[in-house]
Amino acid sequence: MINKKFGFILATAVLSLAACGEEQSTAEDNTEVAVEQESASEKDSTSDEETTAETAEEEPMEESAPEAMSGTASDLLSNGEMTSFVFNEAGEFSIFCEPHPVMQMTVVVEEGAELMGEVEVDIADYEFGEETITVAPGTTIVWTNQDQVQHNVAIK
Repeated sequence: MINKKFGFILATAVLSLAACGEEQSTAEDNTEVAVEQESASEKDSTSDEETTAETAEEEPMEESAPEAMSGTASDLLSNGEMTSFVFNEAGEFSIFCEPHPVMQMTVVVEEGAELMGEVEVDIADYEFGEETITVAPGTTIVWTNQDQVQHNVAIK
């Protein structure tokens, strides 16, 4: 307890000396200021924690992937970058890479399919990691470019 008070007194004294043109206060005044600063610090700390908790509740969680629709395409992906689409509608989707149209794959969306949730597909050696993939409605497919050249994911 004494060390804590001494630390506050010392800190207050240093601050007092640093303040240009202000009068130096007595040790007794410094102790009062230190106690007030400690109280204010505790209040600020509590306010910061409450504000952080409120902000976390207000901020949306991770953005969801855009819905897979004909005519949509991702941005170009550099090595290591990812893109994703969520496949909500049953049907067959033709996927290709706009800069390299020979790169193609098919996504089949059907009720009761085994794959659901999030499925990862690599893009490597100018190919999609799957030629055809069957997923349940609501599945998000995440493509990761493993090539040194840029690719994208486009839907016909």
